[in-house]
Amino acid sequence: MNIKVLLWFDVEDYATVESDDAFAQLLRMLEDTGARSTIKFCAKKLELLRERGRTDILSRLCHHEMSFHTTNHSVHPLPSEYLDCYGFREGALEFERRECGGFRLISEISGQAQTSYGQPGESWAPQVFPVLRKWGINTYLDAHPILGIDGGPFWYGGVLCLTDLVNLIRLIHKDGGLEKYKSDFDNINTNCKETVFVSTYDHPTEFSCSVFWDEVNFANGRNPDILRPAPLREPGEQTKYIEMMREFIIYSQKRDNVEYITASQTPALEIIGKEPIRADDLRAYAANFDSGVTYSKIRNRYLCASELFALASRYLSGRMLIPELLYGPEESEASIIVEDSVKTAELAEAAYAQFDTVFGYKQLKTLYRVGKNLLNPVDMFCTMFAAINQGGETIKVQSGTLKAAGHVRDNVKFGGNWILWKDDFEAKNIFKHTKLQTWTLKPAIF
Repeated sequence: MNIKVLLWFDVEDYATVESDDAFAQLLRMLEDTGARSTIKFCAKKLELLRERGRTDILSRLCHHEMSFHTTNHSVHPLPSEYLDCYGFREGALEFERRECGGFRLISEISGQAQTSYGQPGESWAPQVFPVLRKWGINTYLDAHPILGIDGGPFWYGGVLCLTDLVNLIRLIHKDGGLEKYKSDFDNINTNCKETVFVSTYDHPTEFSCSVFWDEVNFANGRNPDILRPAPLREPGEQTKYIEMMREFIIYSQKRDNVEYITASQTPALEIIGKEPIRADDLRAYAANFDSGVTYSKIRNRYLCASELFALASRYLSGRMLIPELLYGPEESEASIIVEDSVKTAELAEAAYAQFDTVFGYKQLKTLYRVGKNLLNPVDMFCTMFAAINQGGETIKVQSGTLKAAGHVRDNVKFGGNWILWKDDFEAKNIFKHTKLQTWTLKPAIF
């Protein structure tokens, strides 16, 4: 068993100048320990560091990995707020329009490609995923409970998500914090195949300040005319807590099987079956399919629901069996069934040839024209696998449910859960599109 520690920092406080010094002190400490981290930058913060001439900080960034943490972080509307007004495809366009400038700025100033993304605070939104792929970002590093699979890494939207990990630990900035940090590390969950991930994070502003900077300025949906710095900690506390983190890193590094890694190093550790999917694999899956559309493990690799959808259409139309990721549809609509049965060949060709796109990436249609019917993707999926199981030139239209959507936690609150949200912010569309995109959800094996 190998333990991989993902150490990451959200660097965002552009209201409190003293947080710069905390960040500089953290970077010097990391340099001493040799631990690489993933630094999630708010673009405005990095731009201000350049304007303030903080070459002591900028020169040390080359030892770490850059990650995108949006352009302005806490300024309203945040991603969840502005994307809740959009569908999936249009939301992706809007996210890129608002954030591409900040993304480019971070790469320009740091001189590095960005390898991951993480939302500001609690502002999760599924529409970001096609944009991340377009930008070449293949990991999502953060902590948010809205979506997960048994506390492990998972694929969603074509991106490896290192969120909702069972081994999420962090330093509490008060007396006794180090002992708790070490204890949490000593008692991590080690249920895995080969690799255990430990995710641990912090904010430079937490070392310098006693209250989060964005709580001071942006609470309850407010955008102040003038930003106020956060209240500072007592003299000596910043150094005390940074030294606690140093002690923890040294403590964990003494283990033979522990390694500190960055976000970009994680995909190469995944265990992926390399045997091709065969026709008898799909027949075996079809024989046991229970009308619940979700991911499945075939030949030591997981396939998400849309990859299975693509394989079924290829099988039934005599094409090569190559899994293909398709994004979930824009809406969840009931099928319009005029004819109880459809031609199998026509069904397969419709599934293969009819699709929408997001930045050129294929997307399932809300409804597919099959003969006189309009079938939603779930019913298409169920009917195709019934055709694989039963054979024949025609097949009766089947129905089912998107079982994968059960991984989205409806009890997670937006308004009332984070001080920056207005209390009445429900994010209904965010939940809806998060569920629709579980067509792309599957576990990752490590």
